[in-house]
Amino acid sequence: MSRAEEGVRLERPACPRASRLFAVPDQGQALIAGLPVSLDEACRSAAILLSGARRPLIGGLGCDVTGHRAALLLAEKLGGVVDHMHGAAQFRNWQAFQNGGWMTTTLSEVRNRADLIVLAGTDASRYPRFFERCIAPASQFGELTRKIVVLGGPAASIPVMDGVSVSSLAVDADRLGELFAVMRARLAGTSTDVAADVAGVPAAQVEALLADMRAARYGVLVWNAAELDFPHADLTIESAVNLVKALNQATRWSGLPLGGNDGDTSAAQTCTWQTGYPLRTAYEIAGPRYEPLLFGTDRLLKTGEVDALLWISAFDPDRTPPAADCPSVVLGRADMRFARAPDVFIPVAVPGVQHAGFLHRMDAVVALPLTAPAPSSLPGVAQVLAIIQGEVNHAAA
Repeated sequence: MSRAEEGVRLERPACPRASRLFAVPDQGQALIAGLPVSLDEACRSAAILLSGARRPLIGGLGCDVTGHRAALLLAEKLGGVVDHMHGAAQFRNWQAFQNGGWMTTTLSEVRNRADLIVLAGTDASRYPRFFERCIAPASQFGELTRKIVVLGGPAASIPVMDGVSVSSLAVDADRLGELFAVMRARLAGTSTDVAADVAGVPAAQVEALLADMRAARYGVLVWNAAELDFPHADLTIESAVNLVKALNQATRWSGLPLGGNDGDTSAAQTCTWQTGYPLRTAYEIAGPRYEPLLFGTDRLLKTGEVDALLWISAFDPDRTPPAADCPSVVLGRADMRFARAPDVFIPVAVPGVQHAGFLHRMDAVVALPLTAPAPSSLPGVAQVLAIIQGEVNHAAA
């Protein structure tokens, strides 16, 4: 990375998503009802709005760990609910994990050991650096020939890599659970010869895939819960993780849930160590209350069960708040634009570009430090929330 007049320029590697998101203004203007005000005035107005609510929702949570901690502290003070902008996708993974556990791996293990990677209903182009960092590099443990099988996703989006072969099976994402269940039955010795196809896939192709999966020395089943967006998709993920468990009876397999966008892994990790529960948790007099079916952002706003919204999105200017009838406060990038202006807008610095911090990696095993190659005079999310918290405390005194 290098500093340019317009912000930070990515020199190598040229990740298209990073190239877009690293171009961020150095200055921004706080607004109340669309009119420019000082930072202190905006924070004071935000504090009045939030402290006057019976149950505010603190959502978005697109920030670093320090911002997450400050958001949880404010939610506890206000008796609010916390949820991430990707909470619906996270919930699908949590359901599968809570129902029966899972066997997952790390990015380093994929890089150094995986010889067969099965992508389940996943568009690989969403994670271009997954291939650059985990699949293309040589293993630290010697020669390793890899094979990628794409189930229901576009194989053409996978880059050409030395020593990596790519094949695909056409299957609808909402039938992947059916496919995995039959494959697990075949592993258990149950005959499925009466069926000409499984989930629309010819039986012979299913048997060939299963043979490859049995023969793998270290296989990894990869999915992205955000793309499995259909009713009861958590059961599809549960079927996938159960298949991984069954494969481990004879060989070595692991799952790898992709994610980490907009700080979602960090938000879940922070909430878990602070409260004992993942997100979709409310702070109540009796203590934290975890209700993932009740405390989703869309549902709470639709039913009117929250009467104020604090939306945090410091990474991506396109992650604007959902439509809401209640008053709203937005902490976002200076270049964020709205179809409908929030009651209060406070521009904040971008973690990893304009201020230092750290985030949990998507596999949740490493905390990655964030540098500030283009320091800004804008405050970070945690700084703004601390000011708002101070105003709330002062009003309550």
